[in-house]
Amino acid sequence: MSWALVDELQRRFPEVEPFPRPQPPQAGAHPGEEPGAAPPRAAPARGHGAGQAFAHHVPGAWVPAGRLVEIARTLRDEAPFQLDYCSFVSAVDWPTDGVFEVVYHLFSMARRHELVLKVKVPRERPVVPSVTGIWRGADWFERETYDLFGIVFEGHPDLRRIMMTDDWVGHPLRKDYVYEDPRWLVELAAQRQREVEGLGLGERA
Repeated sequence: MSWALVDELQRRFPEVEPFPRPQPPQAGAHPGEEPGAAPPRAAPARGHGAGQAFAHHVPGAWVPAGRLVEIARTLRDEAPFQLDYCSFVSAVDWPTDGVFEVVYHLFSMARRHELVLKVKVPRERPVVPSVTGIWRGADWFERETYDLFGIVFEGHPDLRRIMMTDDWVGHPLRKDYVYEDPRWLVELAAQRQREVEGLGLGERA
């Protein structure tokens, strides 16, 4: 894992914001610590950007949504990146800050290194360009993120639910999600109750 990839990405795209990275071990480290060992992971802040130090142990950066496709193409096609595999797309919900972070995990089969990208989008209009034209494997990951968070991947070839039923109300991984029984489940429960009553198996006193 090389933070040099992040430095090179920022050199080409100055608007990229690198993740906070672990600091090198200081002189006079505690006894028993191995030289060059990563420092303990700081406790995550409460809420997005709450000011408490947090170091990312996988190299990565925040990128603007408007440059995502251009940056993604560079990361796939050009040295030293050659990140030809998108292994996962997901999101993090920060309702108190009114944003989602869309997260992309990228890997290079040839060079055996990885990089994480994050894109911030507003919760009131969560739209981000699809990267399926760059990494075809992002297709179902984007659909899953759309299904569970309600984030729209503009330009996706077939953006529809993949886990929940088509008539499902809401997006279950949003932190303000409130469950509602879908119509088919209500109708099924009612039908089963009628069947039970028809067999004389209703509730007994």
